[in-house]
Order: sequence, then structure tokens, then C-alpha cells
Amino acid sequence: MANELNPQVLNFKSNLKKVLIVTVVILVIIAIIAIYFVLTAPKKKTTEEVVPGETVPEQMKPGMVGEIEEGKTLEEVNPTAATTPLRSPGSPTPSIISDTKGEIVSIEDDGITVMGSGENFEDQAARTLTVKFTDQTITFEKGQKIKYTGLAGLNYLKPGEQILISSSENIRGKTEFTADYINKI
Repeated sequence: MANELNPQVLNFKSNLKKVLIVTVVILVIIAIIAIYFVLTAPKKKTTEEVVPGETVPEQMKPGMVGEIEEGKTLEEVNPTAATTPLRSPGSPTPSIISDTKGEIVSIEDDGITVMGSGENFEDQAARTLTVKFTDQTITFEKGQKIKYTGLAGLNYLKPGEQILISSSENIRGKTEFTADYINKI
């Protein structure tokens, strides 16, 4: 019985060697074929997409009016803002501002002059604002029940009225801009 097992074990060992040799040869052939196709494949021209530096439209850039110089504080520039601030003390001025409020000073042919509250300036100082109207500017009566479109809205505004002004522009640091909406308050 020991003689019968011995030839089977030897036969298995020689078969195992043959299987391993055939497997290694097949893997080498596959590797050679893969390398051949990689080296001889037509080269694809890769176009590198150039992303230009981030450009901010002119109307979204902040103005420079009312910016506090480096090294100065709000209290030094506008002592009134320290006692009656328009924003929470210590809170930074948003980089984009699209709304402000004020009192109408005069009505012009294509806009209004407003004494602004100072909300759209870092130093929070009240300033005269020139607010231009377009054909798309919408003026609302108090409560927004009645609206006027375009320059027609100027006919329903009066000096001394308090208004909210909304613009699609960044009005931070600007004294002249175009209004999208005017709301009487």
C-alpha cells in the first residue's frame, strides 16, 4: 500500500510543477501583449483645459468709499457708529451687499438722490447716494400691493420718503448704482 501511494504523490508533484510553469508562461505572454498594445496604441492628444483666473464682473466688485484704512478702527473713523452701530459690533462688513435704505432727497429724470443710512459702507457713515432707474426697476408702494415699472415709478416717489433699495450689483462702498427694486417703508 505504501508503494501504491508513493507513485501518486510523485505524479502529483510533477503535475504541480508543470501547472506552475504553464501559468507563469501564460502570465508572461499576457504581460508582453499588454506592453505591446500600450506602446503601439495611437497617442491621444490631451488638451489641457486652461481655466482663466477667476474674474469678477465689474458690477460685483465692491467700491472703495467708506472703507476703513488698515490700522484704524470704526470708533476712530466714525465715533457715532460706536454708540449706534448699524451692524453688530465686531461683525465684519459683508463682501457683497445688495440692499440699503435711506430717505429720498430729490427726484431726477432717471433716478433719485437718497441720503443713505450707511449700511453699505464699512465705516457705517450716512452718505448721499445716486440711485439710477432702468426700464426694469420696480417701485412698490408701502405693503407691496401696488407696483410701478421703469421710470414711471419716479412719478410716485416724493422727497422725504423712507425707502428700501435693492440692486443686482454689489453696492458695498458705492455711492452710485442701479436699482432693481424700490420699496416704500
